[in-house]
Amino acid sequence: FTGKPKREFVRTCNFYVLKKKRYCRMLVRPGLNYCGQHLVEEPDADKSYQRKRIPCPLDPKHSCFEDNVEHHVLKCNARELTDLPYMKRNINQRADMEEEPTKTPLSNLSDQDLLAFIAKVEKIHQDHVGTIEESVLSHSALDEEMKTPGYGLSVIRHLGQNSSLLGHLEQCGLLDTKSKPTCYVEFGAGRGQLTHWLTEAVTDTKKAMFVLVDRGSQRYKFDAKLKYREELSLCRIRVDIQHLDLSNIEGIESYSHIVGVGKHLCGGATDLTLYCLSKLRDPAVSGLAFALCCHHRCTWTSYVGINFLQECGFSPEEFYTLTSLTSWATCNSRDVGSKEEKEVSGEKELLSNADMEGNHKDKQTVENRYTRLNLSAQYREEVGRKAKQILDYGRVKFLQDCGFRSRLVQYVTKDMTLENIALVAEA
Repeated sequence: FTGKPKREFVRTCNFYVLKKKRYCRMLVRPGLNYCGQHLVEEPDADKSYQRKRIPCPLDPKHSCFEDNVEHHVLKCNARELTDLPYMKRNINQRADMEEEPTKTPLSNLSDQDLLAFIAKVEKIHQDHVGTIEESVLSHSALDEEMKTPGYGLSVIRHLGQNSSLLGHLEQCGLLDTKSKPTCYVEFGAGRGQLTHWLTEAVTDTKKAMFVLVDRGSQRYKFDAKLKYREELSLCRIRVDIQHLDLSNIEGIESYSHIVGVGKHLCGGATDLTLYCLSKLRDPAVSGLAFALCCHHRCTWTSYVGINFLQECGFSPEEFYTLTSLTSWATCNSRDVGSKEEKEVSGEKELLSNADMEGNHKDKQTVENRYTRLNLSAQYREEVGRKAKQILDYGRVKFLQDCGFRSRLVQYVTKDMTLENIALVAEA
């Protein structure tokens, strides 16, 4: 047997992707530790490779060659497009936009001020929000898919969330396209999984249009396969919701009803979306269903429930204290993440010993304060969820002022996701 010589051992990139909690799987050149995309992390990148890579000036999440940066920015997916008919700069910003208030970290509040603010959150939640109804629904369109063997917990969670959102749309009569030709707009669409299942759930796809809105360019999109279905009217647009004018999307005028959907639309993006939908008059908005999340990313200049917060006695400066408290809603899950990050840091030496010692001291100082004030992790999680719900209730009041019947529901259980609140509304 005259076989080929043994192949040299193939090495993969040493870059650890925190969001995915795994290492990059790209291959590396001999003698290097990082792939081409993460070559900027190479200690001796200039010496070990003939062309230097730098972070992209438009989006530092990826890199490009330094000698090709001018050409790269012309075709980069992160570039801002301005010559679009449905794009009007800052059209969805608040008309009475005020100056951004000063952000005060929780660590800068005195013990007395922190306890007083927590008491204020407790009282306002009791007086206005109360208990949010648990309404875990499902839709038959996903029944078979959820029974597929071999699916991991993450896939089942996403399918369960999509199924419940579609169940709420069906409960409100927003999936009946036979009698009501409808345009469905998924905001923050990402890969478009929710729209994929919407096409399976509506009663007549020939009388429906599906629009996917996202400011980023996604890989492995679900709608890539949907475009081969001739009976579907579907389009994906890449624009920031802050600048989106829905009325100028081609073909939308042919539909008498608009339905907005979104799963985990982060922070201020939800508020920009509500402003966007509230400005539509012809065609009119029939309803919406949004799974809410990332309240710590809400901003004073975009939040729709300012009038409600001011009626409750919150000052502009207290707005960011409220958004900071929302991060407490994940207190009980934080120890696991910290342990994983420490293990990764030890394996890959991502942090120096001095940095780790400094982080440990900072965490210990915070924990000592919470212990002294008798603020357990379980209680802080409860306060964080109440802070989130106060912000969400401000959105409910905004929609009610716009003529909608709106409500908050626990659309899935907490063990499926801690961000289990959805905003549902119908005209």
